[in-house]
Amino acid sequence: MGAHLSELREKAGLTVSGVGEHMGASPQTIRNWEKGQASMKKMELAALLELYDAPHEVRQTLEDARREGSKRSWWSTYRLPEWFKPFVGLESDAALVCNFEQELIPGLLQTEDYARAIHTSGGHITDPEDVEKRVAARMERQRRLLDKDNPLELRGVVSEAALHRKVGGRKVWSEQLEHLLALAERPNVMFQVVPYDTGAHASMTSGFAVLSFAEQTDPDVAYMDGPLGGHVIEDNSDVTLLRNLFDELRSSAMPQRESIDLVREIAPGQPLTA
Repeated sequence: MGAHLSELREKAGLTVSGVGEHMGASPQTIRNWEKGQASMKKMELAALLELYDAPHEVRQTLEDARREGSKRSWWSTYRLPEWFKPFVGLESDAALVCNFEQELIPGLLQTEDYARAIHTSGGHITDPEDVEKRVAARMERQRRLLDKDNPLELRGVVSEAALHRKVGGRKVWSEQLEHLLALAERPNVMFQVVPYDTGAHASMTSGFAVLSFAEQTDPDVAYMDGPLGGHVIEDNSDVTLLRNLFDELRSSAMPQRESIDLVREIAPGQPLTA
């Protein structure tokens, strides 16, 4: 399906950027559709094929492919909320994720038990099977960090509060800090802590992520979430603001080695030096 969409676009003499502008989507979203790495809604495909002036039989064939393909995205079996699926699709194609968290360890660095404790807190998810599906999806997302050939690069920054919060109880919290220390030694994982003595900083209310892609022509996108859900941010000015904010947070955070030493100091039973 993706190959057909790319061919139709080229025959129509249109660029990825031009199609994105017409559709109100980022060029990266259009590329993801053409690579088969992001699902499409029925109306999105219909609008795209209308723009390409595709023959009727081609439209029907591609709609059948879209409907079948929507069942096959790896995350489709995990019962993820609809608002979260666009982010997971973009993250799957990202080369770099810059993530700041105020209260929690970043999702890509969480243990199963830590993630489970988050999903069961507050009673937002009451079905135990839904909890396990979402925990499994989070673990699947982490596999890209361990990819030998093309690992995802992660730059994680957290407030010191995230290290002290005993999510899931002392045992789960302790194992999470040990897991964090192990992942922070990987060359594709950067981890820094904004210490308490930094005082007020520019993002004290919520976490966010900025995603960058291998194609230099593909613009960054961002993501923010909260108690009522999350949303992908594609507006260039908003993404630039969040990218600059992340850079400011990195500058105010301790260097990686000092951050790791702080985790060791906080974690029960950990030596103070590597």
